[in-house]
Amino acid sequence: MEKLKFTLYLAGPWRDLEYRKVVKEKYGDNFILLDPMVLTFEEVYNDLGKELHDIYLIRRDKKMIDQCDIVIAKVEYLPPGQIIIGTIMEIMYAHTRGIPVFLVSSSEELLKNPWLHFHSRKGFYTIEECCNYILTKK
Repeated sequence: MEKLKFTLYLAGPWRDLEYRKVVKEKYGDNFILLDPMVLTFEEVYNDLGKELHDIYLIRRDKKMIDQCDIVIAKVEYLPPGQIIIGTIMEIMYAHTRGIPVFLVSSSEELLKNPWLHFHSRKGFYTIEECCNYILTKK
């Protein structure tokens, strides 16, 4: 009989593809992974245009979150002028749906941020710490 696997949704800045790659390579056999970045923004934009692009991505991401057991949210400070509204909204959406959120950040300040702390179950400094923690809870 095949072992049951948690389904993880990988939230984080759309440009941070490296952490998603690490999760897939190191832990892909242990989890079912839902990665909203399987399609790039450009691919969706070229197919649908600006107006439908945003609606499609938001609805698709919410549907993916509804299908997961756990959200892993990578939160980091970004260069000036860039913000992570999408990731923050995904954290809030998952929290309101009762889906556990685990934060990953190199910033102690972000991990201790009262809003992020309140809307997540636990914070980790590395993706490895986070995934290993989840694996011990199976």
